[in-house]
Amino acid sequence: MITSVRCLILMGTLFIGWNTVFEGQEITKGDKQLPMAGESFQFNGHDAFLIIPEQKINPMPWVWYAPTLKNLPGREEVWMFERFLEEGIAIAGIDVGESYGSPKGTETYGDFYQYLTADRGLSQEPVLLARSRGGLMLYNWAVINPAKVKAIAGIYPVCNLISYPGLERAKSAYGLTSEEMREKLPLINPIDRLSKLADHRVPILHLHGDQDSVVPLESNSAMVQQRYQELGAEAKIKLMVGQGHNMWSGWFQDETLTEFIITRCKDDEVDRKHRLADQKSNAAQWLHFSGKDGAGEGKHIVLIAAEQEYRSEQALPMLAKVLAYRHGFDCTVLFSVNSEGEVDPTLPAPFKDKTKRHSIPGLHLLSDADCLIWMSRFMQLEEEQLDLFYEYFDSGKPLIALRTANHGFWGAKPYQVKGQRVSLRQLLGGAFMSHHGGWHREATLGIPVNNQLTHPILMGVEDVWGTSDVYRCHDDENGLPADCVPLLLGQPTQSLDPNAGPNTEKKPLPIGWTKVWEGNQGHESKIFHFTMGSAEDFANEGVRRVITNAVYWGVGISEAIDSSRSVEPVDPYIPLPSGFNYEKLGVAPKRIEDYRTP
Repeated sequence: MITSVRCLILMGTLFIGWNTVFEGQEITKGDKQLPMAGESFQFNGHDAFLIIPEQKINPMPWVWYAPTLKNLPGREEVWMFERFLEEGIAIAGIDVGESYGSPKGTETYGDFYQYLTADRGLSQEPVLLARSRGGLMLYNWAVINPAKVKAIAGIYPVCNLISYPGLERAKSAYGLTSEEMREKLPLINPIDRLSKLADHRVPILHLHGDQDSVVPLESNSAMVQQRYQELGAEAKIKLMVGQGHNMWSGWFQDETLTEFIITRCKDDEVDRKHRLADQKSNAAQWLHFSGKDGAGEGKHIVLIAAEQEYRSEQALPMLAKVLAYRHGFDCTVLFSVNSEGEVDPTLPAPFKDKTKRHSIPGLHLLSDADCLIWMSRFMQLEEEQLDLFYEYFDSGKPLIALRTANHGFWGAKPYQVKGQRVSLRQLLGGAFMSHHGGWHREATLGIPVNNQLTHPILMGVEDVWGTSDVYRCHDDENGLPADCVPLLLGQPTQSLDPNAGPNTEKKPLPIGWTKVWEGNQGHESKIFHFTMGSAEDFANEGVRRVITNAVYWGVGISEAIDSSRSVEPVDPYIPLPSGFNYEKLGVAPKRIEDYRTP
């Protein structure tokens, strides 16, 4: 039977009639001590609490706090909880003991959720606030109820059973042997169960300390972020430098975390559906590969594939995975897309219709980039997208321009520095003038410049060869500028055969050089322009190593270049030939996700 509830509002605290049954759930008076005025009760024999704000919103937004072990929540959380209450947000929690996210614990969480939402007027979608082991509890409930979660916030949350408490210690909570725990790990470990949350685009924000030895960053929050981003969803970490696993007040008085929770709690249902649809659409418009171990840790590389001839849509995702998985860089690949959001190298460029525009979604990510690898060809872009390029050119950050980048734009708004128009020739130190090598008939043999053999970009580079022909970028009137340092010359060969000898009737010309650029902000950018860069060129180890080294050089970690570190593709790599005969070459519009595994 369901008995009525008598509500008494006293000093901002809501009390219920005790010894009450709600849809089969037993509610009795509890004695849990709270750090502020609130309701303490027993829910099916478990200590639970609910703190209600004076401002009543129907349905009431709420934060689900865990773990609610003895003495938790504590005085440390008061500042944060008061902020929530001021915004009309309730806080609730239930003690499921050392459940470590086990099915028994999540079942109790499900009953508690049903009680709060069906009988107490709380919103159907709480924001979860997981601290420490509360991560196991809340994440394992969330992954089976993703549509019921607005967001997940964490304070050094445990997300990996192997990391903490360890399978041996956790097995009793799961009623399994150690061997059974290992076998079932993909079904019970939060870091292995993120896909449904990602499908629902549940945003995640964790605070985590770089000195945490109890719940290490690398095997918990960092692993969640990497896997979540690879699934195309939003996960952020605010790194708390110098902090470990402690009750430092800064964890609980952090404006970033508090504002994240308040904002997500107050999303109404209509706005949230629109926002999630937008996030899903946007996340599907580029690829992201989180860095693994390597010297590039913490550096973000953006790669842009936006041309129609040289299959950069194949080459740059492959390169991004090399940089991420073999060298530790976080990598994001942006593409030119058609009106359906597909990667479409068959779109003409330039358009005959001067009013038409290409689109490269995600260019706003350049503001967060530490280095740009850029290959576009005759892109007619909206001014807003061009401005994002131009802001990067002014930023002082490194730029690696491949092959067609020196004729990467067409028409529209020019780049200007101090009111003067700047051409791509001026920016990059050279631009396409003609095919010096035979177009689609002669390959390129790279020749290191003798006095530059020790340059970081050439370290470990033993062979540079590719099927793209040598560009002529300079002549008597437009020579290689004095501020450019040539590193590689390109010798045309007699054919596209790798064993073909040089075409001695054609002299070698510069195909790779560095320079420094100063834009509107007065910052100096390191630039490397390499006029090779087709997908077939990238089948060559030397080409891949040149660009990998250029990234190290550009971001200022040349000393970390290790010639023994692999630049081999992570997945099998079978590049398509260059050209415009799309049907014959097997080139067609594709989903962006199709390029995740080149």
